[in-house]
Amino acid sequence: MDDLQVKSKKVEGTYKIFDEIAKNYDFLNHLLSGGIDKRWRLKLVKNLPQKQNLVVLDVACGTGDLSIALTSSPMVKKIIGIDLSTKMLDIGKEKILKLHLGKKIDLQVRDGADLQFESEFDVVTIAFGIRNFNDVPKGLQSMYDALKTGGQLMVMEFSLPKSKILRAAHLFYFRRILPFVGNLISGHIDAYTYLNKSVEDFPYGDKFLKLMSDAKFQKLKTVSLTGGIATIYIGEKLVD
Repeated sequence: MDDLQVKSKKVEGTYKIFDEIAKNYDFLNHLLSGGIDKRWRLKLVKNLPQKQNLVVLDVACGTGDLSIALTSSPMVKKIIGIDLSTKMLDIGKEKILKLHLGKKIDLQVRDGADLQFESEFDVVTIAFGIRNFNDVPKGLQSMYDALKTGGQLMVMEFSLPKSKILRAAHLFYFRRILPFVGNLISGHIDAYTYLNKSVEDFPYGDKFLKLMSDAKFQKLKTVSLTGGIATIYIGEKLVD
């Protein structure tokens, strides 16, 4: 099967899995990544456009970690975080309340693949969520439509390292260790097995840049994270 047809392998209602693992999600994220996920989010923040009063849409925001990290930039005025998992959002809202960030972050239940926004945001971000979309091209087009002219899309997603040694070690971890530990601690029989499969099936690198180009994004570039274990894809909306 062509990787670009990955949408046909997506499971309807993936967000329901995240409802079921929500209570352990943050702990497992930090444990299974060795804390690297925090540095990755800060790297994304450093690549924000250097413009004042940015209004950001954080798609598939989950428990709000990226939304919260975005507040560290003095460029960001407002963040709207959206997700279909209400239980993940509930945890995110608790974190935002404790950090007194309620005036800057607004979390909403909304489908990231069908945003229904029109030229409203300076930046759209999505971290480790787009591979769960049933229709990735449609999701990218929806994000394009949500951006103002001159706006920027920032997609952070898992990828596979170019180094054969690092790739072999990474795949062993993803196939053997991560699913076992993740499923055990989360109490879900196959949530982290799904994670492994969704990462390997996802079109990364040049294939994903082609999807962005097809959605009319321009000035495309990538930022490699930790040897290519993850990648930030950046593109701009230059015309309506």
